[in-house]
Order: sequence, then C-alpha cells, then structure tokens
Amino acid sequence: MSHRENRIIHDADAHFIEHDGWLESYATEFVKDNLLPGLIPLDFPPLVPLMKESKARVAGGNPELTEELKANLLGHKAKLKQWMAYGAFDSAERSQSLDILGLSSQLVFPTIAASRFARHRNLDIAYGGCDALNRAMVDFCKDDKRLLAVGFMVLTDPERALQVAKDAVKAGIKALWIGSDAVEGRAPSHIAYDPIWAVLEEAGVAVTLHIGSGKNMTAEYMNTGVEKDRSLRLSNIETTKPKDLNVIHHSAERWLTCMIYDGVLERFPNLKIGLIELGANWVPAMLQNLDMGVSLLGKFDAELKQLSLKPSEYVRRQVRVTPLHTENTGWILRNVDKEILMFNTDYPHPEGGSDPFGDFERSLDAVGATEIELDHFYTKNFESFMGLKA
Repeated sequence: MSHRENRIIHDADAHFIEHDGWLESYATEFVKDNLLPGLIPLDFPPLVPLMKESKARVAGGNPELTEELKANLLGHKAKLKQWMAYGAFDSAERSQSLDILGLSSQLVFPTIAASRFARHRNLDIAYGGCDALNRAMVDFCKDDKRLLAVGFMVLTDPERALQVAKDAVKAGIKALWIGSDAVEGRAPSHIAYDPIWAVLEEAGVAVTLHIGSGKNMTAEYMNTGVEKDRSLRLSNIETTKPKDLNVIHHSAERWLTCMIYDGVLERFPNLKIGLIELGANWVPAMLQNLDMGVSLLGKFDAELKQLSLKPSEYVRRQVRVTPLHTENTGWILRNVDKEILMFNTDYPHPEGGSDPFGDFERSLDAVGATEIELDHFYTKNFESFMGLKA
C-alpha cells in the first residue's frame, strides 16, 4: 500500500518564488532604495522572460500551460522553470497545489529575498528587510491555514532581533529562519539571545536553519591555482557548488553543538529547532559525537555537568531534520530513531526532485519501516515541530 493512502502528510520544506518588485512592495522607501541585487539577481537575463511569461499565465494568458503545470506539478523542476511553477508566487494556485499533492500543511520559506539585506552593513536596511520579508510571507500564506509562513531574523543586534521576533509572532509567522554562523564574536548560544528564544518558545514559533544559513567552502578552498572552465555555470542559478555539498551541514552542526552544550535547549525545553534542506546523512554521526563529547570531556566542564539529558536526547526531544530525497532515508531512520526525520518536497525547487513521494517511499520500504515510524516521518514529527494539534 502506498504511504500516501489514509495518512496525513505535512511538507516541511517548500518555497515562495520571488519575482521582480515583490519585496520592494513591502519595504519602506529607504529599504527599497538600498536592497542588494541578491545571490541571484532578479534581472538575471534568462529569468526576465520567464517572469514575464509566468505573470501573464497567472493573469489568465495561457490556460493550456496552466493545465499542463497542474497535471505535472513535480515533473517540471528544471533550474529556471521554478519561476514558472504552478503556485510559485500565486497563493490561490499554491493552495490548489496542496490539494493536488494531498498535503495537509506546508512550511513555506522565501527563496532569495533574504540575501538582499541579511548581511548589509547598515542595520537599518538589514532589519527593515526582515520586517518587509516577514510581512510579505505572512501575506502570501494568510488565506490558507495550511500554508505556514517562514520569516527571517538577523542576529547582528540582539535587541533589534528581539523586536523582529516579537513583530513576527504578532504578524503570524510560524517559524523564523536564522543564520548559523557566529555573529559579532558571539556564540550562537550567547545569553544575549535568551530573550529571543523565550519569546519564540512561548509563542510556539520554531527556529529553522536552512541551506544558506551558514558559510560553505570559503574562497581559499576554491583557489587551486588552475584556471577553471566556468562556461557551464553561466546560465545556472544554482549557488551551491560541488565542494559545498559535503560541508553544508558544518555550520549547522557547530550551531546545534553550542545550543546543546551551552544549555540553551536545557533552559528552553519547548523551543523547537528545524534543520531544513541540509541533508541528514551526517545526523547519526553527530548524535554519537555529541554524546561522546560529554562522556569523554564532561567531567572537565562545569556547564556540561549541568545538563539533565544526554545531548542526543535533546535532539530527539526538540530537533527535527529533513533528509534529501537522494539520500538513503531508510538507513538514516535506522540510525536516528523515529522522532527526528520529516517528509519534504522542496516545492517548487528542483532539489526536491520530480518524485519525492516515491523516492522516500522506496527507501523507507527497503528497511521495513513500520506504520508507527511512517506516521512519525510524514505526520507526527512535523506536528511536534510546528506545535500543531494531531
């Protein structure tokens, strides 16, 4: 029997696809005038005609294409075609896409908007960008309670970040995406952030890391002294490089180690953490290493002695992870237990593949996943992560 039959399925990773002028329409004049082009400029030549065509289609200009996209929601996922996807930026279409896929809810991240302000040296622009993006994401999701908006928070100034968190909660943001690198010389577990975690814990708003949260391979590791042929990348919007794939989790693993070892998850036992689109192959080893760090060195560290749980137990209680559809999810499940992994499509990004349902199903069936384990993967772990009622 298909895993999709008679089962509630939640999607822990999906995206809004930004188009030209979208973020600007929510920003103040000052912020609008100072937004950066972003990692993928919206005037990137191959994108311009696609955005124009997609807007015309949504306005009713190409009903045949609309029906074609609806009939093959997951099969269209070429790199640039995500701008043409059904429901890419139209909320009514996105709601219909959930109906077609049989999803009970979907966590919706922005795509490239945060890169236009998150690292801006002018904090008025950085925090003004957070405000604009968060209101924009809530607006996209507001008409369908199944669409759960993910906002963004810059941690450069803890007091201003706290205000972003409060405003995001009030606006209706359901999860906040943050960076995973240390900021301004502060560890991710610095006590200056405790008021932020307290606000999010009380509101039931999850903290998420996502691909792009931390630095991957830096420039020095790309410098081999050999001239490279870059012609293949000229029309490719993918910003993840081959060398990055093996290390995208490093920053997240450092971040989570600090959050556990320095007692943040001890102090905030109901704060939920999502590690999204960072893969999960590395998680079994992380769980072992976290516990080993305490068992080998805990007697020399006063803070570690104050932990009431094993580090791996904090992960099982509070951390949820999305495997990539290309990974051996069944193997990962057998090495992390049932409480951690969550189903995801990455819709409409191409990284989610053209058959995420089938890819995950085949991998889980290969290890004989039980109905209880499947219920956790597709349903219960997401509901715990997002504070949803069963």
